[in-house]
Amino acid sequence: MMREQPQEEGAEPRISEKDQYGESSDSDDGGGGVNEFKAVFKRYKKRRPWPDFSDVIDIKTSPLLQSRLVFSSPNEISPEKAELAENLGLIHPSEWRVYSFPDRIGLYLLPGLLKKQNSGMWLKRAFSYAKPPNITNLTIHGKDVETDPSLLTKALRWTTLGVEYDWNTKKYPENGRPVPDELFQLGNLISNSLKLGDMRPDATILNYYPPKSALSPHVDKSERSNAPLISMSLGQTAVYLSGALSLSEPPIPLWLSNGDFLIMHGEQRLVYHAIPCIGPKVKPVHFDKDEQSPMISDYLNCSRINFTIRQVNP
Repeated sequence: MMREQPQEEGAEPRISEKDQYGESSDSDDGGGGVNEFKAVFKRYKKRRPWPDFSDVIDIKTSPLLQSRLVFSSPNEISPEKAELAENLGLIHPSEWRVYSFPDRIGLYLLPGLLKKQNSGMWLKRAFSYAKPPNITNLTIHGKDVETDPSLLTKALRWTTLGVEYDWNTKKYPENGRPVPDELFQLGNLISNSLKLGDMRPDATILNYYPPKSALSPHVDKSERSNAPLISMSLGQTAVYLSGALSLSEPPIPLWLSNGDFLIMHGEQRLVYHAIPCIGPKVKPVHFDKDEQSPMISDYLNCSRINFTIRQVNP
């Protein structure tokens, strides 16, 4: 958990302007060189005026991107795989589109894999995952979303599941509780479909992005296995910066939209990456009002959630 100053009993949690990776954004390239990544990150993080997004790559419409990407279909489609995809809320595997970058071997983008109408189902799960005994950024305050549901939309920023990452030591413990079955199945399905081998997910980190939030440049290098990192986006669109092993190399900006999956494998697991901005003012996505759970559709219409499924132990 992150260390924060204690507060008076009953006080609202104070949410720092820095995210859990905030220190990384102020570092140099590790060798004393120019931090090109930070310059790009700060440009897209700017709010007044909003930055020019014309060079952010949209995989669905960009002719330039199409020329840079290698397209492939997923692995063989069995009836069992199709049924599992349906149960997880995904489109049929025959409709999956897998894009990879020749200059970023191991980075895969699968746009629109999650059916839009199932976004609310996964958001409800994301909120339920934030309940005890799972740890969130609110735990240190002695607060939890089970006793105060209003914190879901006001103050929740991250949740750890399974082998729970420690933000202070930047390490994982040896073991933890099993991850929910649907996350285990989802991670293994995606990994196998991309021919990356079996995956046994034992951890997941959820990031909750309200408007104006960001995630600073960082590297995910604490896992003890070489299994891929599998990321699913919900809600509003984000600018994703895909960097290199050094901060001295400028990142490429990509749009990540609701239902998109981003996979990092091999060397790409160790590159710097970040989210400088999200929200309806960036590239709006509209969700119809959920009459039974209006909080769900309201949240999707202004915020973003990201699931990163991981395998910590070999």
